[in-house]
Amino acid sequence: MSLLPSHRRLPQVPLEPGEFTEVVLRGRLTDPDGPGRLTAKVESFVGHRVGASRWIMLTDRRLLVLAPFPREGDWFDVVFDRREVSASRGVKHGDVITMELATPRGRQILRVPARLRTEAGRFIRALRR
Repeated sequence: MSLLPSHRRLPQVPLEPGEFTEVVLRGRLTDPDGPGRLTAKVESFVGHRVGASRWIMLTDRRLLVLAPFPREGDWFDVVFDRREVSASRGVKHGDVITMELATPRGRQILRVPARLRTEAGRFIRALRR
């Protein structure tokens, strides 16, 4: 039995009228200079994910990172305008694919499981358009 509830399916998220979901991933977005840098280095070195992950949605307008426990009116932890985000190619480290994102907040690292390779490729191609 898990201590924290696990959301295996994407919850019903309110989007703006006319906004459509393009890519949905389950992973982690961290700032390489922030508090998650130690976890990121461990994951890259070991090649396995450590800790919890979040739902990451790329819509036709925004990049959204859902809150770990979404509540009505407080759905997203991170929201970026899609036109201001670009992605580099993914690099595989064992069981983890690492992608660098250039965002308005600076460089961010997105880590997803290697089994989501096709979705990660779709995510990168969608951000390059």
